[in-house]
Amino acid sequence: MAAPTTGAFHSIVNVDLMPSDQVEGEKLLVNYRDQLKNDPNVQSIALIQQAGDASNHFILTETFASEAAYRRFIESEAVRRFRAALYPHLGSPWDERLGSEQLR
Repeated sequence: MAAPTTGAFHSIVNVDLMPSDQVEGEKLLVNYRDQLKNDPNVQSIALIQQAGDASNHFILTETFASEAAYRRFIESEAVRRFRAALYPHLGSPWDERLGSEQLR
């Protein structure tokens, strides 16, 4: 296991909604993004919708001050509720990539 990082920490999630559930899933994603703009653990958040025929695909990017802030964030009740509500609408597994800007 890698040592915890210091500095900015990023989460990039590829979200694939089932086409039949896109309207409801999109509402959940937009509400989540809007609520997190005021979360003290989150430095920035963006929700990007894929253009064209795959408009049910989204990229959710979140930036945190540190990996510790990210860990606190994902353990929160709000995040657990959001993920539990979103999971039935997913067309593929939750695909989250984590990393920091500490490239050498």
